[in-house]
Amino acid sequence: MGVTCVSQMPVAEGKSVQQTVELLTRKLELLGAEKQGTFCVDCETYHTAASTMGSQGQAGKLMYVMHNSEYPLSCFALFENGPCLIADANFDVLMVKLKGFFQNAKANKIETRGTRYQYCDFLVKVGTVTMGPSARGISVEVLPLHNSSSSVQRSGTVAATIAAGL
Repeated sequence: MGVTCVSQMPVAEGKSVQQTVELLTRKLELLGAEKQGTFCVDCETYHTAASTMGSQGQAGKLMYVMHNSEYPLSCFALFENGPCLIADANFDVLMVKLKGFFQNAKANKIETRGTRYQYCDFLVKVGTVTMGPSARGISVEVLPLHNSSSSVQRSGTVAATIAAGL
């Protein structure tokens, strides 16, 4: 595992999110990046059920459950100010059974979908961030394909270069 740089890209002035993503991917392809498929990451927010909180004024805890197409057999859960959990993909079924303890905040599902590219010795993922039916932003992730120290050191530089050049 190496260093990964994830950046939020601004939407080009006068363009929509989708138009900006298309512009970014065209520029990546002009730089010589090769398409390597697609990716998807989603995150659902759960909050502690009212029945599990002791006193009335007590704030509920949040838990974020994430799926990543790069790890199709796994599910990741992050507790607010707490531990991170890696489980198999059936963790969602368990969450349904725990609805007395955790409730799904249905309006808070966020998703990033996009295309993977190989640029030199880096994997670059450009995605559209959506919440419900509306596009909310653009994510660009740059990670080295090799764990050499020079690749790890350059990943931040490459991310900045791609962000500036695109």
